[in-house]
Amino acid sequence: MLLLAVLSQQSWAAGVRGTAKSTLAPLEAQMMSLASSTDHAMAIFGDIASLRAQNQRLSAENQDLKRQLAELNAAAYDNKELRQALDFQRTFGHRTVVAEVVGRGPDAFSRTLQIDRGSDDGVRAGMIVVSSPGLVGRVRETGLHGAIVQTLADPQSRANVFLSGSGLQGTVIGGPAALQLQVQHRIGATASKGEWAITSGIGGGYPRGLVVGSVTSVSHSDAATVDTALVDWVNNLATMTLVIVVLDFTPS
Repeated sequence: MLLLAVLSQQSWAAGVRGTAKSTLAPLEAQMMSLASSTDHAMAIFGDIASLRAQNQRLSAENQDLKRQLAELNAAAYDNKELRQALDFQRTFGHRTVVAEVVGRGPDAFSRTLQIDRGSDDGVRAGMIVVSSPGLVGRVRETGLHGAIVQTLADPQSRANVFLSGSGLQGTVIGGPAALQLQVQHRIGATASKGEWAITSGIGGGYPRGLVVGSVTSVSHSDAATVDTALVDWVNNLATMTLVIVVLDFTPS
């Protein structure tokens, strides 16, 4: 190789050297092009791998942010409901205890709630249960540290009410859909959509003044002794997380 290098630099070898370079030039160009293409392809593969890793990292960060946002929203909702419950306690005028909803009835016919307060907290069967929007129902049975609440949506529930606009008296009956209201007839007055149904205190089952819901429709018949109406309950059984048990009201 040393000898070839020395001989190739001699003046008499210039022609051969030029011929060889001319012959090898296309091959050298092709080899350089191939090398450039290979480097470019490897760079593309490297970029794809980098982008894939970055996409996975961003996707994981996005899922984590969504989880944090959901937790913050849930905490904000719970705090708002707790503040409303505490405000209601201060203005209600009865001795009460706040309870957390820890379970719901197993089927559509048993509209009940399970709460984390029981006989050790002074909760007894028959006590009424409310929320900041209005009437929830009544304690059906208790344990030491828990109780079952029969809500107003249960088919066995009844509540005597009056209507805020017309003053008509009636009875709210629970059911799997909207609450049913049977309104007593009175000459010169009929129930109307938008009135509030409020506990009347008649019969002693519930104290007077608890909001039940708003009338959404009325069916009137002059031949009937009562009108029927539908009431939109102020509480939502599916989303309730806190309730208030009234400890010092004894139903008659």
